[in-house]
Amino acid sequence: MSHQEGPMDRILLALHNLCAVSTELAKTSEELAQTTGIDLNQLEALLKELVSNGYIACSSEKRYYITGTGIIRVCSAFT
Repeated sequence: MSHQEGPMDRILLALHNLCAVSTELAKTSEELAQTTGIDLNQLEALLKELVSNGYIACSSEKRYYITGTGIIRVCSAFT
């Protein structure tokens, strides 16, 4: 990703790099806040937006993982 990536791109990249691609590998918002350096309150608002856009999904245990659409967005930043 470019040096001008926004916080949503940082979240997607973190999920991708952590291989959080399924409910079994999903991460909590606290884990993502620590990984991305984004304030937890801001992060949770961004996670909701990413879920509504279909880039990530949320398990019933409030754990997050990247979807196929999110993976495509991350990978397209490298091309």
